[in-house]
Amino acid sequence: MNFAFDEEQKSLGDTVSRLLADHTALLAPDLSTDAAGPAWDALAELGLFAMMVPEDHGGAGLTTVDLALSVEAMGGALAPLAAIDALLVTDLLVRHGTPSQQQDILPRVAAGELRVAVAIAELGCGDAPEDVAARVSNDRLTGTKMLVREAAQADMFVVVAQSASGPAVFLVPADAQGVSVRLHEDIDPTSAMGEVTFADVALDSAALLGSANPGRAVARLFDGGAALSALLHLGIASRMLATAVDYARTRVQFGQAIGSFQSIKHRCADMAVAVESARSATYYGIWAFSEDAPDRARAVSMAKAYSGEVARHVCNETIQIHGGMGFTWELGLHRFLRRAKVIEHGFGSSTWHNERVLVETLRMQDADLDAKLAAA
Repeated sequence: MNFAFDEEQKSLGDTVSRLLADHTALLAPDLSTDAAGPAWDALAELGLFAMMVPEDHGGAGLTTVDLALSVEAMGGALAPLAAIDALLVTDLLVRHGTPSQQQDILPRVAAGELRVAVAIAELGCGDAPEDVAARVSNDRLTGTKMLVREAAQADMFVVVAQSASGPAVFLVPADAQGVSVRLHEDIDPTSAMGEVTFADVALDSAALLGSANPGRAVARLFDGGAALSALLHLGIASRMLATAVDYARTRVQFGQAIGSFQSIKHRCADMAVAVESARSATYYGIWAFSEDAPDRARAVSMAKAYSGEVARHVCNETIQIHGGMGFTWELGLHRFLRRAKVIEHGFGSSTWHNERVLVETLRMQDADLDAKLAAA
């Protein structure tokens, strides 16, 4: 059994990495969102948004595993987060969309013509998607969502709200009457986070996504967001580790490279071990999500929680290794730390995911014990 990525998956990841490397404005120290548009257009022209769309809808029919290295590269390049939402919603439509929903939405997403934004988090509610307060009653949606990525540029919102049968996913056009967007002031303005208010918004008959099993659609959306977030964190951590090592090799003090000093060696070695551990957890998490494995919830939560901690740690250590200049605005290391912090609190915080790892581990142990007792 081959656990490595194949050559086509590696080639796609390298292509995305090289493409985004041409958009140097994404990594600029300033916090402008001007670079997001050209980067989005370039990814659309590459065909990235069509990769997970089935062939009969004009796509390539790939899986999230096939795009894992591409998403990791997007993390290291600080690519627009709206691109991740496009991939996430594509997966959800392929798994849970009706034929009419797929026919209407997937070709436009594949072409980069329809920008979608996932709206789950709410002020005062827990991290679990089941805790949302937004509600659909008599086909009308009411509620307020926060931390919606690139909300002002979205053409459609994918909203988790309570229905008569529990939490469900609804497709809401951004130009529907009663929808309003207010931009957040947050730690990473380039993410263009926004607060979206749905004031008694009328929904049509095709708004519900995953009508056969709404709960599974909600879980798929949430776990997918967490798994892709882990890949973004891995990309950031890998990029910052390479930056720290390169600086340690070239920065000279007392007549020798600072990388020869034991304290710097140890820091770089510890970061390398942490990044590789996060890589193992993240790759397994995206595989478990893609294959809908029995331990999907635990694997995804483990990846999301650990990769977030590692990304934050590596960003902080890289800044420290750069010394005083690491804290300067012009060097731009703060951009990676800002983005890592924003991603860390999306689709469940590290604390929430660590708790879910514990709960799922105990549940699986109980299931194994019951199976052994039944077989005895």
